[in-house]
Amino acid sequence: MKENRREMLKMSITLMVYTLIAGIALGLVYTITKDRIAEAELANVISSMESLLTDENGNAIVSVDEIKKIVLSKRNEMGNVLFTDSVGTVIAPVYEFETDSAKYYLLTGYAVGYGGNVVTMAAFQLDKTTGELSLKAIKVLDYSQETPGLGAKIADPNVQKRFFPIPETGLSNGLKVDKDAGKQGIDPEEAKREGVVKVSDVMTGATITPRAVVSSLNAMYKFLKEKYLGGEM
Repeated sequence: MKENRREMLKMSITLMVYTLIAGIALGLVYTITKDRIAEAELANVISSMESLLTDENGNAIVSVDEIKKIVLSKRNEMGNVLFTDSVGTVIAPVYEFETDSAKYYLLTGYAVGYGGNVVTMAAFQLDKTTGELSLKAIKVLDYSQETPGLGAKIADPNVQKRFFPIPETGLSNGLKVDKDAGKQGIDPEEAKREGVVKVSDVMTGATITPRAVVSSLNAMYKFLKEKYLGGEM
């Protein structure tokens, strides 16, 4: 009996030591991985903002150093929900930049696509002369659960260009994809002026994913116009 008890005690202690070592190892791996993932996310945000803050000739509107400075100053806000409605969600932070002629607001939002949330970053431009708030550019950040060959085509930069620029008249109408607006035959540039995003010719058979992008853009515009710039925050 005593021998059995000793063996059981020995085995229990051995298992406890192994469990403790495994727990410490997993904790270290998690800490290292978490930090690397966070740094990769920051790098992706900075890279996306660089591409959004360029003019029609591809020249930078804001310096990379300024972008990095603003992003790092707001890193603790990342991911917090700022606004949500029936169509989309806006997450923190709001990034602000200013030039002599305009102010730029970069927001991130998401809406439900075919397989999960489709995450989009958008740059809105406020013209200092006219006071018009327009959608300057977008970049889809996450579409990983969309169907390959269909919804995943949203990754194509030429497809994303169908979503911008949109004047305030189009934004205030509420953006719609051409299929939902009943305007599949419309010219892509004319469509933008009306707040219609023509994608049926380049994303045949895929409506849910571009609709998710449009929904997130509508949520971002509503939040920016009514809450952020409207003084409700």
